[in-house]
Amino acid sequence: NVSSVATRGLNRLPYAAAKGGVNAITASLALEAAEYGIRVVATAPGGTDAPERRIPRGPSAETEQERAWYQTIVDQTVDSSLMKRYGDLDEQAAAISFLASDEASYITGTVLPVAGGDLG
Repeated sequence: NVSSVATRGLNRLPYAAAKGGVNAITASLALEAAEYGIRVVATAPGGTDAPERRIPRGPSAETEQERAWYQTIVDQTVDSSLMKRYGDLDEQAAAISFLASDEASYITGTVLPVAGGDLG
C-alpha cells in the first residue's frame, strides 16, 4: 500500500482521513493474512517532487485561494521534514522495492515513513 505521512495537517482533512484509512487497513489486513504467509505493508511518503499532473484535479483552473491553500501544505511539509526538502520519485520507489523484496520477508503490518524525518 502507499499511504502518506500527511494524516494530519492544514487543508488536508479528506486526504488525511483517506490515508489514515490506508494505515488501518494495512495493520488489520496484515493480522488476517499472516496465517497464509501474506505480508501487508505500506510506505508513507512525505512531500515528493513529481511532474505536473497530466489531468487537472478539477474541471477549472485553480483559483488564487486554492493556490494559497496548497502553498500552506508545501510550507508545512518542508518545515516538518528534518531534511528540509521534498523527496524524489526514486527515493519513494526504492522504499517500495525494498518492501516488495525478499529482504523484507519478515516485515508485515507496518507503515514505513519515507519523508525525510517528517512523521506527520
